[in-house]
Amino acid sequence: MRLRALLPALLAFGLAGCGFSPMYGENAPGSTSGHYIGPVTIDEVSGKGGFVFKAELEKLLQVESGPGPARRLTVTVTEVSGGLGFRVDESASRSDFFLFASYVLRDADGKLLVAGSATSTASYDVPSSAYGEIAAQDDARERAAENLAVKVQAQLSLKLASKKLAPPPTPVK
Repeated sequence: MRLRALLPALLAFGLAGCGFSPMYGENAPGSTSGHYIGPVTIDEVSGKGGFVFKAELEKLLQVESGPGPARRLTVTVTEVSGGLGFRVDESASRSDFFLFASYVLRDADGKLLVAGSATSTASYDVPSSAYGEIAAQDDARERAAENLAVKVQAQLSLKLASKKLAPPPTPVK
């Protein structure tokens, strides 16, 4: 019984010395190294998947926006669809929809801060009707774009935090 009460305290003590720092929030009271992406302007992204991706990423980044000059994010999204399962007549019965994104984040002066890439996949059933296939592919595109936006936002946060390039939080008045 005593060991159970002592275990959380030992774990907390162990984490205190391991170099762990929270990605969101301040590392220590009074510290100015809070990690958030800051204000970002996203360039236009071409394609249907790019449109959904940009809208979702703007929603995610809006939460982390703050004062100061906006950074500029340039993203290229590529879409690929491929059949997985096939019917007797060799038409696809199940497909995968892939979205590939490569991105570059620059500061207000145009200096390169972060570059990277991410991939997202969504599977869908291919019905026999043409309209059904278009609707299923559009749904898969939307799911893949939303997932891709979450991945890019997480990568930006991690890369900025590891490089200590997050803008400092504004002082509370």
